[in-house]
Amino acid sequence: MSGKRQAASPPADEPDAKQAKGDDADAKAGADAENAGAEAGGDDPMETEENGRGDAPARRSLRTRNPVRKAATRNEGKAAKANATETKITQVTYKEGELLSDHLKADGALVEVKIPAECTVNTNQQVRSRQLWGTDVYTSDSDVVAALMHTGFWLPGSTCPPQLLELVATARAVPPAEQYLSTSRNGIRSRSWGRVLTGFSYKVEACRAITVNNQTIELTGDPERIKPCAPTFFPNVVESVVNTRASQANAERRQKLIQEVTIQYNLCNEPWLKYSVASVCDRGFKRSEWTSARLRRETLYLETHARRYELSYDGPVFDDEEENYDEVNAPEADVYRWGRCATPRDLRHTAELGVPLPKEELVDVATGVEWNEIGFDLNSVTIQGVEYKVVRLQWLPRIEPGGELHEDE
Repeated sequence: MSGKRQAASPPADEPDAKQAKGDDADAKAGADAENAGAEAGGDDPMETEENGRGDAPARRSLRTRNPVRKAATRNEGKAAKANATETKITQVTYKEGELLSDHLKADGALVEVKIPAECTVNTNQQVRSRQLWGTDVYTSDSDVVAALMHTGFWLPGSTCPPQLLELVATARAVPPAEQYLSTSRNGIRSRSWGRVLTGFSYKVEACRAITVNNQTIELTGDPERIKPCAPTFFPNVVESVVNTRASQANAERRQKLIQEVTIQYNLCNEPWLKYSVASVCDRGFKRSEWTSARLRRETLYLETHARRYELSYDGPVFDDEEENYDEVNAPEADVYRWGRCATPRDLRHTAELGVPLPKEELVDVATGVEWNEIGFDLNSVTIQGVEYKVVRLQWLPRIEPGGELHEDE
């Protein structure tokens, strides 16, 4: 028996650690190989479990993804996002006097206006003062409640319905119209206006009423919801003159007549004078103050409700003084030209073309008209026996083509 101590032999029932580790690695490799064979052969997992391999790790699905379907899903998501961006609606709360022009940023933009119930009555100052320009397409400074009334979506009364919480109107921005016409609809008459050069206009597309019980009622528009049975406005030839007590007292005290000047808007929405005989009669007894002599220095423009006419001097032009009129160099008989303007133009374009206008700008021209062939009546002008009903006039000085009209003129 030696002095060294011998190592104890492992028990018979405990396997060696290295051998156990090697056996585990062999078992794992065999399991992986069996799983790979099952995947290649398409074995059913249930069958694998029945064969005693149910404790194998879970494997991922081998079904290949459809790239076309994935791309279609991605495109649908982008399209939905784009539609959401395009249909974005700007929501504002209505306040009397505030304009929609700040919210009409682009063509086709939608603006949803929430109108409180207390603003939907006919005592609204914007409705009473008819702050509305156009028909169907309205200017950006037109009131929304007045537009709802004009289009027939809502007919305001003296009091709002007790169950009404608010109105929600949807307006769409549209390009400016060439002309905004005035029409009378549903008890309100819109105003007329010329062309708007900047910004956008709008039209009402939908309207719904929200009740206090949070119920939504869709409203439909009808421009003829109220059938007109009688004129709601006075014609242009009928006017209403209101004199204050102070002006009447002053007139009676001074025993003088009150001089009134009526301003009207011409076909280009510019202020003109109302036609009257006093505007075209002689201004004095001197020959230079006669209307016939005035036409040498100025041109008279007259308008009906739809057309514009020009009456101008058609003889040789010479510089005559107010006090010293040269009768020797004066023509034997003054002749004039009468014609209808092909297109009514504003003051700036008229000055650029020249006053009187070139012959190309006139139609139905009558030249060589003598003074005794011109007659001025209370509401009409007679030229060579033809009567023209006129409502307004304007005197313009003679301007060379390409010139400008100064404010003092």
